[in-house]
Amino acid sequence: MAKKIKQNKEKKEIPKKDQNKTKKEINKKSKSKENENEKENPKNETIKDIEQEDEQNEIKDKEFNKEELNKKYELKLVQVSKDLMPKISTAQIEKALKALISYKNKLNSSSTINVLSGDFDDYIYATFGFYKYPLRYSLAPSKIDLSTGIYAEKYNSNICLIVKNPKSDFKDLNIEFPFNMKIIDIDKLKTKYQQYSKKRELMKKYDLFLCDNRIKFVLRKLLGKCFYASKKIPYSISLNYEDKDKIKNDIIEIVNKSTIFHMNNGPIYNIKFGRFSMNLEENKNNLIGCIKQIIPHILKYDIDLDELRNISIKGNNTLELPLYEHIKEGDLKIFAGNY
Repeated sequence: MAKKIKQNKEKKEIPKKDQNKTKKEINKKSKSKENENEKENPKNETIKDIEQEDEQNEIKDKEFNKEELNKKYELKLVQVSKDLMPKISTAQIEKALKALISYKNKLNSSSTINVLSGDFDDYIYATFGFYKYPLRYSLAPSKIDLSTGIYAEKYNSNICLIVKNPKSDFKDLNIEFPFNMKIIDIDKLKTKYQQYSKKRELMKKYDLFLCDNRIKFVLRKLLGKCFYASKKIPYSISLNYEDKDKIKNDIIEIVNKSTIFHMNNGPIYNIKFGRFSMNLEENKNNLIGCIKQIIPHILKYDIDLDELRNISIKGNNTLELPLYEHIKEGDLKIFAGNY
């Protein structure tokens, strides 16, 4: 009997109320573990589809007051001109450009480059490095004004304009451009450039892509990731077919007097600002203009000027030559403590 009583005590059932409580506690613990796992193992942002990221940023841009963003840009323009530009020596810019051009000329003379193959790259790039990543940014391309155009007619640049269907509506305007201009519509992209390899061919074939403002959202999925990775997202412009003179003037202005800045999540940004075939003065003026305009574009997304790490220039397959270096005070203390 004593043994049976002990067994009954051990097999005593838990009341239903207590069962519900324990289930809730178990669920809470499992949820908290899941949350901890999510914090410990966040989703890799590089896996995100670029087009989805672009749409999310566009939504944030709509929520964010664009007027306030423009005001911040204007304030940062003043700050860069006042606090940064005096620290960048024009003598250092000229010295770096001369050295880079000399190095590139030696490379060209010592190797066989087929210009028609697409391996030849005459562009000079500026690189901007930051300590901090922006909390938010826009993938929409920004137009940067240049003293001397890098896509001008004399460089035989290839420009591609993507328009809404049908492209015959645009061609009927009979606009003549003083450079190589290819017109493509949405149907052409869907049929001829559907495969990834064809998209890459299209991307490599043209130096600059423009598009009708009305179709810029449609192009995200049609063009694919290769256009984002190569920073050749089309710059959108307003095309009013009733005013063909304005269309012509706007496109010529963009091609002959600007370069396009494609922002990303950082902390390093690149832009074309010159050509090895341009003279020293033209490249120098273009570079100074780019520095004054691009850094405010980045700073307006709540980044301090103190977060700017370095500015350098380079060509395709060349050395990277520094123009400006900034070490933060905290890093200086760490560096000093190691010696």
